[in-house]
Amino acid sequence: MEKTFKYLGLSVAVGLGISLSACSDFMDLTPNDQYIREVVFTDAGLVETVVNDIYGYVPHYSDECNLSGATDDAYFTHDYGMKAMSEATTSGSYLGWYDNDVDPIDWSNTYKGIYRANLVLNNIDNVPADGNYDLTRMKGEAYFLRGYLYHELLRGYGGVPIVTEEYDLASAQAAAAEKRFTRANVSEVLNHILKDLNEAEKFLPDLQSGSHTGRATKWAAEALKARILLHVASPLYADRTINTLACNQYNGDRKALYEQAVAAAKNVINSGYFSLIQCAALTAEETGENWHQIMLTDNQEHIFYKQFINKVGGNLYNRNRIGLVHGPNGYHAWGGTTPTHDLANSFEMEDGTLYPYLQKVGDKVESNPYTGREPRFYGTIGYDGAVWGRQRPTDVRGLDPTPLGQLQMGYYAVPGGTECSVTFNEKTSSPVVSYSYTGIYGCDTRKSSIEDWNGSFTGYLEKKLIDCTLAASEETFQTSQLPFIRLAEMYLIVAEAATELGNLDEAVEYMDALRSRIGMPSTSQTLKKRDLSLDQENMRQFVRQQRRSELAYEESRFFDITRWMIGDQTGNKKLMGIYVQATPKVGATPSLPYVHDETKYDYKYEVIDLSYRENRAWDNKRYFGPIYRDEVNRLGIEQNPGN
Repeated sequence: MEKTFKYLGLSVAVGLGISLSACSDFMDLTPNDQYIREVVFTDAGLVETVVNDIYGYVPHYSDECNLSGATDDAYFTHDYGMKAMSEATTSGSYLGWYDNDVDPIDWSNTYKGIYRANLVLNNIDNVPADGNYDLTRMKGEAYFLRGYLYHELLRGYGGVPIVTEEYDLASAQAAAAEKRFTRANVSEVLNHILKDLNEAEKFLPDLQSGSHTGRATKWAAEALKARILLHVASPLYADRTINTLACNQYNGDRKALYEQAVAAAKNVINSGYFSLIQCAALTAEETGENWHQIMLTDNQEHIFYKQFINKVGGNLYNRNRIGLVHGPNGYHAWGGTTPTHDLANSFEMEDGTLYPYLQKVGDKVESNPYTGREPRFYGTIGYDGAVWGRQRPTDVRGLDPTPLGQLQMGYYAVPGGTECSVTFNEKTSSPVVSYSYTGIYGCDTRKSSIEDWNGSFTGYLEKKLIDCTLAASEETFQTSQLPFIRLAEMYLIVAEAATELGNLDEAVEYMDALRSRIGMPSTSQTLKKRDLSLDQENMRQFVRQQRRSELAYEESRFFDITRWMIGDQTGNKKLMGIYVQATPKVGATPSLPYVHDETKYDYKYEVIDLSYRENRAWDNKRYFGPIYRDEVNRLGIEQNPGN
C-alpha cells in the first residue's frame, strides 16, 4: 500500500539554516519541507514514508565525483570544487567540494537526515498499529540511520553537536542564541553512535527481503559498530601534536576499542548470514572479473547497500549513473573520477611482489606493465588494451571493431593515419615531452575524434563499480546494488585491529582468507618474497596496502588517510598519469582500424606529470573538514583548526 505525505512549506530558510547557495542549508534542524506531525504520526504508512526519506540522506558514491578524487587514488576530471580539496585551499568561507550533497563530509545534508530520524524516534511509539506495516522494524531503521549519519559526521568533522530533540522555528532560534548547540567530544559522539546501533539491533531483523531488500539489518548495525570503533581507535584521535582541538581528541582506552572492533567484526563474520565468495579462476584476469561481479550483484558479501531502479526523472542523486559519469569517452561517457597512476602502480604482481618500475615522472618501460598483476587490478582499473565488456556504439565501431570493446587509452602510429602530435608536462616543473607521429589518437583519450572534453587525463578509467555490459546514458541507469558495507571490510577490520593489538597470527589468518579467495599467495609467503619479516610494523603496512587494493573507490581511502595520519605522505604526491605509445614492429604491417596487438606493435609506457591540473598539497587542516564560517558564528561553536 503506497502512502503519500504532506509538507509544511515555509517561505524562508528556517531554524539554523544559513544559505550558502541555492541547495545548501546548514544544520537545518527545522527544514522548510517539514512534516506535519499531527498528520504523519497517526498513520503507520506515512511514518514508513518518512523512514524511507531518511535513507536518501545516506550519501552514495555513484555520481561524477566521490572522495576518492581527494586522495592519491583518483583524480576528478571536471573539478566541481574537488581541486580545492586536493590543493588544500578550502576554508570556512570556501568549502570546495566539502558539504556537497553526495559527499560523506556533508554537514548540512546530514543534519537534515538526523532531523527526520529524531522526528520518527520521538513520535513512533504513539503511532496506532497497522497490520500492513512493521513499526518495530521502522524504529530500528531510524536508530540505525541516525547512527550511520553521526558516524559520517564524526569521520568528517570529529566532535559535533549531538541533537536528539525536535525543534520548531522559535525553539531552534532560541537554542542557537543561547549557544546550546556545542560540539560534543569524539568520545561522546562515539558513545551516542554505539547506543543508537545497540538500540537498532533490538528492533531490526537479521536480514531484509522483498521490497525491504537493502534496508538496515541487525548485522548492518553490528558491522557499522566495527567500522566506527576501529576508526576512533586510530592514531588521529590519540594525537596531540596536530590534533589540538579538545573535542576532536579521544581520551579513552584505545586498546579496548580495538578489542571491541574485533569482536563486532567477528560477530558479523560468524553470524551465518554472510560468506566470502571464492573468485579464483584459471587466470588473474578471470579471477578479477569474478571479484568485480561481487560489487555488482546481490550476494552474500553485501551487508548494507543501496538499491537503485532504472527511472528517468526524479532526484538525480537517487539514480546510479556511475557507468555514464565514470565510463570511457569512446562510449560517450564522461570519464569522471579516474584512477591515478599511483593507484594503478600500487597493486601487487600476481606472485605477491610489488611492481618496481614507473615510479616517478619520466620513468619509461617498453614491456607491458599491466600483465601479471593481481586480480583486483583487473577488477578495478580500465587501462590501455583492456577489454571493456560490450561492443562500441555504432558511431565508434569503425575505430574499434572488437566485439566487447578494447580500451584505447594511448596514441598509435598506424600506416594510413594522419599527422598527430601530443605534448605532456606543460605548465609543470617536469621537462616538457612532445611526440609526433603518423597514426591515430586512441578513441578514449583527451584527443579522441569521438569526444575529447570527457577523456581521462590520467590514462586510466574506473571499472570497479561499473556494469560494463550496460549502455549507460541519461535514460539508462545501473540497477545493480552499491555496497556501503561488505564482508571483506570485516576481515580487514579484524586484521588491522589484531595487528595493533599485537595478535599477528590472528591478523594473518583473516588476511589470508581474503587473499586465498582471489588466488593470491599467503601473507607469510608474500612478506618473504619482499624480504620482510612478519613483525607488527610490516604487518601494519601490509594490511594498509590490502585495504587500499580491496576497498578502492568505496569511500574508504580518504578516511584511512586521515585516521592513520598519513596525509603528509599521500597528499603531497605529484599527480601522475601514463602515456602509452604504439609503433609498428620492424617487418610488421598493421592497418586500420587499430587493435591492441603486441605481436604487431612495440609499446612504450611513460609516466607524465599532471600537476598542472592539480598541484596537490597537504595541509594538516585536512584531517578535519571545514565548517561553514557563518554556521560557526551563528552556533558559537569552534571551527576545526586551520579553517
